[in-house]
Amino acid sequence: MSWRDVARRLVDAATEKETISVRPTTRVAVLDMQPIDPPVGGGRLRLLGLYHSMGKNLQCRYIGSYDWPGEKFRCHSLGETLEEIDVPLSHAHHAAAEGLKLKAKGKTVIDLSFSTLAHLSPQYLAEVRRAVLDAEVVVFSHPWVYPLVADHVAHSQIVVYDSHNVEGYLRAQLLNEENPPEASLLRQVVTDEYALGCRADLIMACSQEDLERFNRIYEFDMGKMRVVPNGVMAFASYPPTPDERIDAKKELQWKPESFVGIFIGSSYGPNQDAAEFIVNELATALPDVTFVIAGGVGGSLIVHNKPNVVITGAVSEAQKLKLLRAGDIAVNPMFSGSGTNIKIFDFMAAGLPVVTTATGARGINQGGRDAFRVVDEDVASFAEMIREMKRDPDLRLRMGKEARICVEENYSWERISQITGLLLSSRSDLAGQAKPLFSVIIPTYERHDQLSRLVDCLKAQIERDFEVIIIDQSSESWNGRNREHGFPFTYYHSPVKGAVRARNTGALLAQGEIIAFTDDDCMPEPFWLLNARRYFEDQKNIGLEGQITSDHFDDPEWRPVTNIGFEGLGFMTANLMVRSSIFQALGGFDLQFDRPHFREDTDFGWRMQALGRVPYAKDVKVFHPAQSRHHERESIDARARFFEKDALLFKKHPERYQELFFAERHFEHTEGFFEHLARGFTLHDLEIPEWMKAVLRDQAEKLTPSK
Repeated sequence: MSWRDVARRLVDAATEKETISVRPTTRVAVLDMQPIDPPVGGGRLRLLGLYHSMGKNLQCRYIGSYDWPGEKFRCHSLGETLEEIDVPLSHAHHAAAEGLKLKAKGKTVIDLSFSTLAHLSPQYLAEVRRAVLDAEVVVFSHPWVYPLVADHVAHSQIVVYDSHNVEGYLRAQLLNEENPPEASLLRQVVTDEYALGCRADLIMACSQEDLERFNRIYEFDMGKMRVVPNGVMAFASYPPTPDERIDAKKELQWKPESFVGIFIGSSYGPNQDAAEFIVNELATALPDVTFVIAGGVGGSLIVHNKPNVVITGAVSEAQKLKLLRAGDIAVNPMFSGSGTNIKIFDFMAAGLPVVTTATGARGINQGGRDAFRVVDEDVASFAEMIREMKRDPDLRLRMGKEARICVEENYSWERISQITGLLLSSRSDLAGQAKPLFSVIIPTYERHDQLSRLVDCLKAQIERDFEVIIIDQSSESWNGRNREHGFPFTYYHSPVKGAVRARNTGALLAQGEIIAFTDDDCMPEPFWLLNARRYFEDQKNIGLEGQITSDHFDDPEWRPVTNIGFEGLGFMTANLMVRSSIFQALGGFDLQFDRPHFREDTDFGWRMQALGRVPYAKDVKVFHPAQSRHHERESIDARARFFEKDALLFKKHPERYQELFFAERHFEHTEGFFEHLARGFTLHDLEIPEWMKAVLRDQAEKLTPSK
């Protein structure tokens, strides 16, 4: 080949049009045995919320039915990309379910027995089987339908178990194993759930507790489980102002000065226990508080001589919103159950501070915000906290605002549905193929030029078995998001800020066995992933800390970033890897370390070390260019604020933090370190330890001029 030929090819390559990546439409079938519309109760609310707005490139068809007789076939649209088809069950099916209900001492078991009775509803079976054959992704919302179509699901189809609860665990609480028919039903539930969990490519759990319970009970691989929480349509309405709350009370003909606690629930057993606790204990202990119990749970309550208890019965969505706007607080005394309480998101979205048990708040991460207060499961603890809130309107207002922000950032169906759509479509893109070994996760914020440089470094990787996931929190989308980059690529432009949250979102979308974190301003060397592969061939290595080099050392105008000298102690997400199963087991990065993000990587690294071996690899290299102190976000004052997070790190790991404290020695050379560290201790209501006070005194003496 002549130089002329080489030159011509180089010119052609430089001038050819860039390749634009267009994601094809993904067909999704969601199968269950209940209707979505009207969205009443936690299960239906999850179905509508999760699948209503997954993106224009996903077409979702829901096949359901009615667990009561007398309805007709229905096919209608619930949004631009969500179609609902409901097929009535046969009379024979309902009759058989009623017979089982009698044997189960009146417990409703039409759902638990569905896999054994659905042959009595051939029209329903035909519809779900058609939907399976037409879909690329098949989602089973509850395990009941899976045994009916298991033989019709192709190996190349993505199977998802959208678990509303750990059904085997929940039903063991609700069924009486001493009664043979109930014991038989429980065995069927466990059999169905285990079969679906084994086949599923992805299991979506409502909470970290459920994810861990799936692993503990069924030994499902944590690497294929993700927490996809429940939520609320957060942006359909907004919290009232204090004056609007008074007007809402007047509209309901309540006294404007009354102090109102709200509880909402269906006739579900644990809700009934909570409502009885409110009526029989809380209302007696707090006669100056009006307790409003709304929803189907009120139908079974017997109330005598309780003028401060209001039972509304079932309410429409509009009526529920009126009640929430008129309440002062919400109470959630749940004592049993699985999954998460969707009602608590309604309370938080309405700007209501919540008093709850730990069970009532399960699976809900406040992310360092004061959105609700968890109390012990006794009337005295509830009463004390309610009295405190009643006395302090500023506390209620502050907590209500924090609750609303928490919902918008973490638990809005509008955003959860969008991320779920990305999760399903990216899985479908690789259907029938081996999953990538590595998932490279990059959070980025207003540094698109540096992001493009990083992507070029990834294109130059010798190792090719990887995907890339970018979570972009910039005001504008990155212009490279639709290009072909030579590797599987997922891009999410997030309206919610925070690098900790971004990394957790990236890990949720990741498909690789190993998650590799780096930052948008970093430059991995070409052998970065290839050299890392060797370490993970040893199954005892659950994570990896790669070497981070930098420049502009000893130059006060720049902030160099390196982990050399802090191996195994000062972890950094600029070059940190972990097996996906371990990441899920740890629940990801702790959101308390966000706003501003700092020490979340060290906290994660230490928690990872508690589970297994995390070697330091000098040959797994990333170059992190020093950042100019002239940028506002890199200034000495801005960075000093980050040390408030050290107090939280100390709270979680007191002994390891002491080791880090003396290794880094920020107290000797970092301006503002002690000021912001002390502020962090105050924010977290912590006592500064004696060893730290001694260092403070010593530093003060050194800075005091001698006479």
